[in-house]
Amino acid sequence: MKLKSCTGGAGIAGALALLALAVSGCGHNGGDDAAATPAAEKGKAPAAAAGFLPGEISFGVLAPLSGPHAERGTDLVDGAKMAAADLNIRGGVNGHKVALAAHDDGCDATEGRASAKALEGTEVAGALGGICTGAASAAARTLGTGLPFVVTTANAPSIVSAKRTPTAYLLNGTPYQSALATLHFFALQKAQRLSVVTEDDRASKYLGDQVLGLSAPVPKPLSQQTVPVGTTDWDTYVKAALAGDPDVVYWAGSAAGGGAFLAALRAADYDGKFIASAASESDEFLTAAGDAADGAFVIAPANPQNLPEAADWAARFEKQFGHPPGFDALQAYDGLRALAQAVTQSGKVDRKRNSQELTLLDPEYTTFLGDAGLAFASDHTMRYDNNIALAVKDGAFTVADTLRSNAGG
Repeated sequence: MKLKSCTGGAGIAGALALLALAVSGCGHNGGDDAAATPAAEKGKAPAAAAGFLPGEISFGVLAPLSGPHAERGTDLVDGAKMAAADLNIRGGVNGHKVALAAHDDGCDATEGRASAKALEGTEVAGALGGICTGAASAAARTLGTGLPFVVTTANAPSIVSAKRTPTAYLLNGTPYQSALATLHFFALQKAQRLSVVTEDDRASKYLGDQVLGLSAPVPKPLSQQTVPVGTTDWDTYVKAALAGDPDVVYWAGSAAGGGAFLAALRAADYDGKFIASAASESDEFLTAAGDAADGAFVIAPANPQNLPEAADWAARFEKQFGHPPGFDALQAYDGLRALAQAVTQSGKVDRKRNSQELTLLDPEYTTFLGDAGLAFASDHTMRYDNNIALAVKDGAFTVADTLRSNAGG
């Protein structure tokens, strides 16, 4: 396995909302150019742009702004606004002010397709967004070869294809990459004997299968079990999981299920490592596990709350928007900056060239994880994913390892 690089339903509400962001003194994100690195923030604010060239450079944002996912959609749009503000305070992109065109994709395939079509006839240089797989897939197929599209959150590899959607790219690690990250952490923990337990939903079983398949010969796979969602009697599963004396138990499933299973393992005197999938990064996990939670690990995509390097940015974000940034905001922030960097490198809005430049981002562009020159693989997924290892300490999640090649264990 390759180590991480340090170079990683509602009705259609498709009304176009141009969110032109003229900014003066609203913050900074470090560096000297339009795509400055957030990792370079050291507290010195740059001078506001003296002026802009005529015309704006606009980017589309596709997010659920109505329905059950509206809160996440707002978080995503706010992340894009933050990136636009930080770009504009430095003079925009190639001297032009950055503006946003936001569309409600409803987290629905039909609305995602309609939102993407609404962007086709506009002057936008690129688009970002996509929280739900159906909406993101429909948008990617609709935009086809016509518009660079950074899928910020949805991570099914089927969303993108070098042939079917040649200008669409995933900015979130795939489930398979989550399994790879888990194996990376197994190696750092010197794990030797592995038991895998998952809930019986498709996504959890997939993760379990991948982790088990990638593990041989080390750590040595001992057992694999699937348990019904909502299980309360863990005795049989615990006994089977502990057969062969594993030094690591992997859980893929709900947060509540993982916490209850961990509590049952500790009650049975298991003192080895417990490593869970991303769903367990939740208060539900901590509550269900109780005192047993301390010392557990979770492999999950990095978010603003568990990246110390993002602390200043997160504070600025909360001050500006009145809520702390979530994962979607962070992804949108990096997604817009990547699109802007591609246009900067092209020197103009040229959709085909801008899409090509997305695969060749300058190493000066970095993320809060320290990954420089954000890179995409030939299948348009991330070359170096965004998963990190979290540890539970004193009832809270902390970073155990960023799983980068330059990070300590």
